[in-house]
Formats: sequence, structure tokens, C-alpha cells
Amino acid sequence: MKNNTNKLWSVLGLYLLAAFTCFAGGDSRTLSQFNRWTDILPQSEISALLSYGGGNGEGKGRQLETDITALRQLLLAGQEAVVISLPLPDGSLADFRLTPSRVTAPGLLEKYPSIRTFSGYQLDKPNNRGRFDISPRGFYGMFRYGAETIYIDPQAVNGQKDARYYASYSHKNRQVPDREAMPRFAPKKYPQEAGEKEASEKFAVLNPRPRALQAQTRMRTYRLAISATGEYTQYHGGTKELALAALVTLVNRLNVVYQRDLAISLELVANNDAIIFTDANTDPFGNDSFDGGLNTAVIDEAIGNENYDIGHVVNTDGGGLAGYGVVCNGARKGDGITGSPSPEGDAFYIDFVAHEIGHQFRADHTFNGLAGACDDNREADSAYEPGSASTIMGYAGICSSQNLQFNSDAYFHTHSISQISAFMVSGRGSTCGSDEVLTNNNPVADAGADYTIPAQTPFILKGSASDEDAGDSLSYSWEQYDLGPASANVNQMVDDGQRPLFRAWSPVSDSSRILPRLSDILDGETVTGETYATASRELNFRLVVRDDNGGVSTDSMTVNVINTAEAFAVTEPGDSSQWTTSIQQVNWNPASTAQAPISCDSVNIDLSLDGGTSFVTALLENTANDGSAEVVLPNLTSTQGRVRVSCVDNIFFAISPGNFSLDIRDSVEQVLIVSQDTLTVQEDDSITLTTASFTYGGLSADVIRLLPGENYQVEGTSVSPDANYSGQLSVGVIASRGNIESDEYSALISVTEVNDVPQANNDSFTVSQGSNANLLDVLQNDTDADSGDTLSLESLSYSGSGSAGIVDNQVSYSPPAGFSGSETLTYTLSDSAQARATASVTISVSDGSSDGGGSSGGAGVYLLLLLVLAAGRRLSAEVE
Repeated sequence: MKNNTNKLWSVLGLYLLAAFTCFAGGDSRTLSQFNRWTDILPQSEISALLSYGGGNGEGKGRQLETDITALRQLLLAGQEAVVISLPLPDGSLADFRLTPSRVTAPGLLEKYPSIRTFSGYQLDKPNNRGRFDISPRGFYGMFRYGAETIYIDPQAVNGQKDARYYASYSHKNRQVPDREAMPRFAPKKYPQEAGEKEASEKFAVLNPRPRALQAQTRMRTYRLAISATGEYTQYHGGTKELALAALVTLVNRLNVVYQRDLAISLELVANNDAIIFTDANTDPFGNDSFDGGLNTAVIDEAIGNENYDIGHVVNTDGGGLAGYGVVCNGARKGDGITGSPSPEGDAFYIDFVAHEIGHQFRADHTFNGLAGACDDNREADSAYEPGSASTIMGYAGICSSQNLQFNSDAYFHTHSISQISAFMVSGRGSTCGSDEVLTNNNPVADAGADYTIPAQTPFILKGSASDEDAGDSLSYSWEQYDLGPASANVNQMVDDGQRPLFRAWSPVSDSSRILPRLSDILDGETVTGETYATASRELNFRLVVRDDNGGVSTDSMTVNVINTAEAFAVTEPGDSSQWTTSIQQVNWNPASTAQAPISCDSVNIDLSLDGGTSFVTALLENTANDGSAEVVLPNLTSTQGRVRVSCVDNIFFAISPGNFSLDIRDSVEQVLIVSQDTLTVQEDDSITLTTASFTYGGLSADVIRLLPGENYQVEGTSVSPDANYSGQLSVGVIASRGNIESDEYSALISVTEVNDVPQANNDSFTVSQGSNANLLDVLQNDTDADSGDTLSLESLSYSGSGSAGIVDNQVSYSPPAGFSGSETLTYTLSDSAQARATASVTISVSDGSSDGGGSSGGAGVYLLLLLVLAAGRRLSAEVE
């Protein structure tokens, strides 16, 4: 009766949802069509589950029950898009829009209509994307949520999977039973593959992401044939349909990574069910690590060598082993095997299958450790990650004391991306598969400038990226790109001047990265896989930018480390300090960073009230990097104070050790100018103002700033009146102490008038031979900046044989008798204040054959007057 009731409610619920969808205009983008997730435990107990794993470990993560019948009906109905609410580990729901996606050749799922795959994104946060599938095994989901990857997987009841029960859990908690016992091997490098490796490595280093050099993303699809041993099929229920459903989940999740990081799409071949075996006694495999070597022949016999590009086999006891760079190699392209006693869950899909297929695409191991399973499997020219590594081509969880974490993160290191991309462009991987040019434009990464920093000091890398596709949500990962000697244990994972020091972390939406992690800086102890640079060396980094649509871009920068013998460090306040007054001293060890080659002249000082998580209070900006500064604080109270001192034009910084307390209740927060000294400057001079030029109420100032205004110019703290200005200036002044500034104060400056020397300019005149008493107005082109001054002719200097004198403030000149030519005299003028100036006068005397004239109008005006008089007499006579 209970089952019939559940079915009735399921069908009724679907009809009601459909009716409401129609009423709402059929907009499936905004209306969740499925949200039937019921917590098995009360909401108050959900948080206790978040520290547990999920995936293959039953009873872990957030435990849920759902109406799988209704969910199947919705997802198998063939709609173009559906919106479902997905349960998150924290107890909340997120609405995702799902659209059908393809991970198999069209013909395969036609035979198995109960299996379908989807891609999707969160409606209100489109950068959260994922892959999903529905099958007789239940519903499976893998999606990004912020900086985490979330999984939703069916769980077991009494040892059997039950599609009604699920766990929602984070990637941090994925588990594989007996992980250390699973054998892992270096890839099989056949003679021709090994011989090609050196050229491929050089290409990978010189061309970090060759396919990204194209403006648009090219998605390459490889036909994938996966054989399943009888043991694998029995584990998943014993039928071809159930084993195929498991393979579809596997490929769906592989494509999350391969499409996003490499623009590779893996597609199960149309007759893949022909290589799914149901009987362990009659299948062609031994269920061990040798199955990979048999697999090419098995696939060739069942579906034909020409009908696939890459093959793989899954079993329950083979570990991981694959041929190196065998994709498209007709004789060996099926040589890859992954086996586990529990062959499901993302620790299996990502840590093992994605890893081994990475080898088949010519990717090497990226770990630099030698402990545990890392021993004998390290690849020296690809060992870019400390310890066990944490990306797909690492050995996370199986390298004993050098494990960085239990599972690999679901993304490829930049070197792996480079290797596989090179293989696809210039290696054998370019000889098969089919390309599709997408409408997606690749992002463009910018890692920024290179820097020089002191050793033993944290720093922050800041990058950026652009993308022509406005809807793309970019993610960023900063990865060190240095090779060096291997480390055999944790004690050797320190700076030797060469080896990698900083591990990779999952891509995030923030384009910056603090090294080491901020939490480790605050704790005073770094996590395994991160350590301070102590030697003088280069640290090379790549910024990897992903757009989640197959577009990937990288850019590189270098941090040059100088061993200054001391760490750049805050020495005061310490963890036992108590600040109770508003004026405090911050001390730090500059560690010779003000000198070349680091050359950090100035620092900023900031305050955190939450233990260093954020520094939102600026105490002092652009103060000298001399090791000590006074800061002024407002009223505040905290027991989690931290001070950060950071170089203004560099990337390194230091944070005070430990939290200190602040209890400031009577802060004198104001800088106030209440009066000024008498300020006087002479015309055309300048005056320098200082903090001592003013009287203050409250805090005294240590810096003043002058504002621009009318009738003067400012340079620093100097004021220069405009030329010839006299009177009173009103100059805006702002005084400050630390980060506290006064209101604007109008300083009055008296500008005293100063008499300006007049300007006498040289003259030239022309007079006629034999003329007499020519008046030359030599003052007409002379000037005086003082507008009220009158210029006067004071004296003449003339040594000729003619005559020259001063008449009516002009020069009266008569040339010598019978003289023609040029001669010179000088004159001196004065202003009202008896300031004097001298100029010369050049006089040309014509011989009468020309019409003469001069700038004073002398002879020319005289002749013109005679002509006018003659014409007047003649006209008068005619009238009479």
C-alpha cells in the first residue's frame, strides 16, 4: 500500500509541477522542477557529517533520501532543459539548469534509453558548472561550487546500492578503500615513444598551451572504447546495462576535466557494449595489471581497430598501468588499465582512470617525492610538484609521509596541460580524432611583472585575464614551474635553491595567490608542500586561466629571491602586546630591502581586527621603509589584532606574530589647525610652509599638503605667487598625522609689492639730410610692469657732430651738416622709484633722394604736411 501511495504522489506531483510551469509561462530556467531531497538526519546534525567523506564510503557526507521515480521521469522525458534543486553538503539547495549532453556515440544510448547524461550550471552563479547522469544505478552529479567540487552519489543499504539514498559531499572527502594497497606504475614507454619524448618535452616548455594560441577553442573528440572485465561487471550488478551505466558515469566525469583543461571530448564508441563482459570465467582478461597489454587485441576483434582512437580496460584488481602516448597508435592504442576493488566514485575516476588516460595522452608524473609509491615512479623532467603532488598526474595519498592530501584534485597541472597539448598538436595525438571549432573564445592570461623579493618572506602573486565572451566565468590557478633534486622525505622538502617549494591548489575565482597560504602565515607553520624560499634563486610561476568551456590560457612571471640574511618581519606589536592609547609605534626589520636590488623605499601599514583574515584599516600609507613608524588609531576594541607591513611597489609583506589586544576608548582622533604664523612673501618670490607654520588643536601634524588655487602655484609645500602679483593669497592646507587628516584650512599669505625695473628697448629712426630738431619718441616701445609708474627720459649719450637733447620727454636730434649715413646714441630712462634702464637708438640720415621717414614720423610727416598745405592752397585758389 505504501509503494502505491508513493507512486500516486509522484505522478500527481509531476502533473502539478507541469501545470504550474505552464501557468508561469513555461520558463524552466527559473522554476525548480524537482527538489525532493529529504535529510535522513535532523538539520541540526548535518554539520557533524561535513568532516566525513562520501563517494564509495557508505554512510558519509550529508545523507539524503529522494523520490528517484519522479527524478527519473523528469530527466528521461526528453526535455531541452530542466531545472532541479541539488542538495549541498551544508544542508542547503542550489538550483541547476540541466541540458542533455553527449558522452557516447548516438547509436549506443539508443539501445539503452534508461541512461542519459547532462551538463548544467547554477542559475544564480553560472560559474558553478557540472556533469550529471541518470540510469538504473540512480542519479550521479559532479559540479563545481565555489572553490570546491561537490558530488552526489547513490549510497548502499545492507551492502547494496539503493537509488533512493544519496550522499552529498565535498571532493576533499573522497575515499578509496585500501588505497595504499592499489599498485601504481610508471607508464609503459615503448622504444618509439621514449625516443620522441625529448622533442615533446621541449615543445611543451616552449609552448605552454599551443592550442590556446588560436583565438577560438577547438574541441577534439576522441572515440573511446572501454573494456570491462567480468569482475567489474559483476561489481556493478552483473548486466551489460548496469556496467555500461557505470562507464557512462565514468566518462561523463572524465569529460568535466578533459573538456575544461584540454578541450578534449571522450566519446564511448557505438558498440562499446560488445566489450563489456559479464562472466569472469570466460572473459579474455586476467583481472590484473597485464590486462592493458591484452586490451588492444580484444577491442580490435570486437569492434575493429579503425573504429576507435583510444582504448582502456577497467577491472577490480589491476591497479593503474598505461602505455605512454599510445593514443592513435594502431598497435597499442588500447594499452591502458585501471583496477580497484571498488571501481567507482570520483577517487577512482579522477585519481586513477583520468591519471592513466593522461599517460595514454603522453603526460608524465608530476610529483617530486620519493616516499611510498612515489619511489621509482618519479619523472625528473616533469617533477614540478612537491612531495606526492596534488593534481591528476600526481600520486596524492600513496606517497607516505610526503602526501600533500589524500586524493588528487580534479584538474591537470600546467605541465600536464602542456604535454598533452603538444601531443595533440605535434605528436601522434594529432593523427586521429575529429576537431570542432567552438564559438567560445579563449581567455588571455596576464601574470604581471617580475619582482625581486627578500628570502624567508611571504608574498602575493596578482594576475588578471580578459575574455571576449562576456558570459564566461574565469577561474585561476598559480603554479610554480621549477625543477630540482628529488626529496625523499618531509625533512628534505625545503629550499635547496632549485626544487619546487609551493604546491598547486585547485582553481578559484580570485586571480591572486598568497604564498605560503595566509592561514599558514598566521599560524606560523606551513603545510606540507609549501615552504619559504631561503636561498637566492629564481621562482618561476605560471598563471593558468580557465573559462570552463575548453578555453585555457597561461602566462609566466619570475620572482627573484635575494637572501638578505634576515627576514623582512614585523617585530612590534607582538602576540603579547596591548594597545590602549591612540598613538602607537610599529617596528619591523627592513632586512636591507630598501637597498638595491630590491629597492623598496616605502611601505604601507594596515590593521586587522579578525586575526589577519582581512586588513581593512589603513594605518599609514607610503611611509619610509626604515623599520619604524608612528600610527594613530581610532576608538576600537579587539583581541585579534594583527599588523601587516607591505612594500608599496612590490609583492612581499610581513604580518605581526600572533594576535594582540586593542582597547582604545579615548582616542584623540582629530588633527585641527586652529591658527597660523604671519606668512609674508615678496612679489615674484616663493615661500615654503611647514607643520611648524601652524598651531593645532588635538593631534599635531607630521605632514601638510597644499591645495591648488587662484593667483599662485604649488610645488610640494612651496607657494609661488603668479608673476607680478601682490596682495593676499588664500591657500588651502590639509594637515595629517598617520592616516588622520584635518579639514581644509585657508592659510593667508601676504604678497608684498616690489618695484620692477623698467624695460628699455632699442629704437631705429630715419631723418632727412639737413633736417633740424627731429623729435624721436624713444619711450614709445619701453615698458614697466608696475602699471602706475611713469617713465622719464633721464639722460642721453651722443658722440656725433650733430646735436641731440631732451625735449618734452623725447629726443631732439639734428644730423651734422651735409651728413648722410647712420649714427647711434644711447639713452637712460627711469621710473617713479628711480629704477633705470638703458637702450640704444640707431638713426639713419638720408641724402634727400628718398622719401625718408622714421618710426617717430619726423621727416616723412613733415613732407606729407607740406603736400597737404600746397594742395589746400591750390583748392582755395580754384574756389575763388
